[in-house]
Amino acid sequence: MADARWTTAWRTGGAPEDPRLLRTLTGHEGWVTAVATAVVDGRAVAVTGSRDHTVRTWDLVTGRQLHTPLVCRADAWTSTTAEVEHIATAAVDGRAVALLLERLGRQKRVLLLDPARGLPAGECVRVVETAELDGLGAVLLTLEGDRTLRLWSVATGAEIGSALPARIVVGRHDEPVAVRAEAEGAVRTWNLAGEVLGEPGPSDPPDGSADGATEGAAVMVGGRLVAVAFHAVGLAGFLDGETAVAVAGELAAACGRRSGEVVPVSQVAEVDGRPVGLVRQPDGALRLWDRGARGETCRTDGDGWVVTTAALRGQRIRRPRDVDGQQDWTWQLVHPAAALDPTGAAVTNPGGTALPGPVLVAGRAIRLTADADHAVRLRDAATDVPQGERLAGHTDRIRAAAAMTTDGGQVRAVTTGLDRTVRVWDVATGTPVGEPLDGHTAQVWDVATAVVDGRPVAVTAGADHTLRVWDLAQTGGPPLPAAGGHDAAIAAVAATTLRGRPVVVTAGADGTVRTWDAATGSPIGEPVAAEAALMAAAEADGGSPVVVTAAPDGTLHRWDPVSGRAAGEPVALPSGRILALATARVDGWGVAVTGGSDGTARVWDLTTGEPLGLPLTGHTSRITALATAAADGRAVAVTGSWDKTVRLWDLTTGRQIGEPLTGHTDWVTSVTTTVVDGHPVAVTAGRDATIRVWSLRTHRQLGEPLPAPAGAIRGMTATVLDGGTLLITADGTETLSVHDLTAGAGTASALTFPAPVHAVLATADGRLVVGHGREVSVLVPASPGGAV
Repeated sequence: MADARWTTAWRTGGAPEDPRLLRTLTGHEGWVTAVATAVVDGRAVAVTGSRDHTVRTWDLVTGRQLHTPLVCRADAWTSTTAEVEHIATAAVDGRAVALLLERLGRQKRVLLLDPARGLPAGECVRVVETAELDGLGAVLLTLEGDRTLRLWSVATGAEIGSALPARIVVGRHDEPVAVRAEAEGAVRTWNLAGEVLGEPGPSDPPDGSADGATEGAAVMVGGRLVAVAFHAVGLAGFLDGETAVAVAGELAAACGRRSGEVVPVSQVAEVDGRPVGLVRQPDGALRLWDRGARGETCRTDGDGWVVTTAALRGQRIRRPRDVDGQQDWTWQLVHPAAALDPTGAAVTNPGGTALPGPVLVAGRAIRLTADADHAVRLRDAATDVPQGERLAGHTDRIRAAAAMTTDGGQVRAVTTGLDRTVRVWDVATGTPVGEPLDGHTAQVWDVATAVVDGRPVAVTAGADHTLRVWDLAQTGGPPLPAAGGHDAAIAAVAATTLRGRPVVVTAGADGTVRTWDAATGSPIGEPVAAEAALMAAAEADGGSPVVVTAAPDGTLHRWDPVSGRAAGEPVALPSGRILALATARVDGWGVAVTGGSDGTARVWDLTTGEPLGLPLTGHTSRITALATAAADGRAVAVTGSWDKTVRLWDLTTGRQIGEPLTGHTDWVTSVTTTVVDGHPVAVTAGRDATIRVWSLRTHRQLGEPLPAPAGAIRGMTATVLDGGTLLITADGTETLSVHDLTAGAGTASALTFPAPVHAVLATADGRLVVGHGREVSVLVPASPGGAV
């Protein structure tokens, strides 16, 4: 759920739904282990990483993915693919950027992602040395995530040299004395001053060994030795050669192998006396970001970004607490105040594992730590003194925490754990806010907070392959009523009236048709055994309700929704498979209209099951969509076809009305009818990713087409709510899109459900009936009298 104009009245299913769950985002095919939020072009988005080796960007308003998933790099030698372990976001020069901490085996690197485009924007590099070299000018030596040394020109940002494998000749006390590497087709030896020693000689033995030599790397420029690395990673200036560090705005990242040493942040170099940050762009160029007195300015062109904070230069990152048996550790991307001591000195962390923070409470910076007994402790960020009571409730290790301030000024902390729960806390009082958020079916790995449509939300990432969005403004409430339902996916829904009371009828792939009280969700009667691909409901002669279903074998069936008995013999259609079905009243008679694979539409008497008139012919391909309406006092049918046309039919005369309506450039897949500002219209959707509105009076298209998701719209319905006409579309995902036809706007909001939506219907009294997965939800207008 997300659109505040509706609220859930009831739903089927075995477990009650937490009313604080706004939506469930699905798409990842593995554990979702990392999530961060940002604001892109005024809209809240989430960036997620998963063990399916993809990074995805989501619109938190609509619940849809914004871009093609970004696939992590693969190693051809080991046949392994990298995973993104942690994500952070920041604003750089007014634009959102995401930092991705990617791991491939023991290699880790920090990548930049542009969430507005879903594309890589660069890779953070570590500065090893800066120098002035004769003939080369100012240069920078960097170490990248794959351990590659590169030499860059400060003036141009271009790479002017990269490392080659080398053998380091060592002396009596294992000190390096010379370098041997292949250059220009021959092996040469240099001393550490860069002078060539003797003539070129043969290469080293095939096994790579050499007396008194060890592995290393050498950077060459035009046959000239300009830099040397010993033991590949034992570089001067790095106290822990396994550690990579990146800094972004108010966020810091570090990862590596525990060595017992503190790690200096080395993302910033001095160039011409000014601190600059560096990043390697996707096109290979180095980008410098000037942090000098003239403000942040780009030193080279391109779309890459540098993310750095000069104030952090030289500060030290606190190493994590010791854990028995733990050999590797990883820092989360955290606010630096949660990981840096105010004095810059390394200190022991007696309070447990630091969680992202800090947050301001009564003007003080408070950080959160997770104790070994699965409790959260609030600590003063400056003094590390515990504050208030422990937040106890998790029964397994706490994975992540986030915090934000609500409109009322309350600071809420959200914690997630391996106990599959999400818990909300009042930071000021140290007490839980309501019951744990219930929804994930597996361990919850990460959490981020955001503001969506003016309300504070938490976004949680789980091992159940889902993201869930929670309303932090609510403090809980009674669970929504639930009733047992279908055992397989919902195929169709319909609505009618029994003894003056509205009911909902559902058909499932489990071969049953069920009837529900529309107000309470209570089942009415026993399930009817019937295979129904399509379904509609209407009143037959005498006002008795009848449900019409189309079976996969091409037969039409009529049912009494009260008794569940057949209301006549099945009708075998000569047109083959029935692909579209609707009902109407023509001159007081209840009729069914079918569209078939032979391109014809047919009208049937609901009482006798006999055909009325001749088939409606004109389409040159199969009819895949059909709806009925009353226009200027006459009953009409609107059909859409694979022939890319829409046609109108007078159901009294059986004749086509006017010329075919053209405009779609691909199959027409869905049709519905409604009224906009008192004007009867038909709305059609096609595989051309457009939605078009047609006047049933002038037979012309109204306005420009509305955009639709790529692929076929699975279903459409329309309702009048608060004086506006809303079009609700389903495209087979978990999200229904809501379009305001009165305002002529695009997608105004979205409604999201736990499983893909395959059937949706707006009833005459304003209810919205949604079949998602094997469950049914009935929504009602949130404001009394909102529906018309």
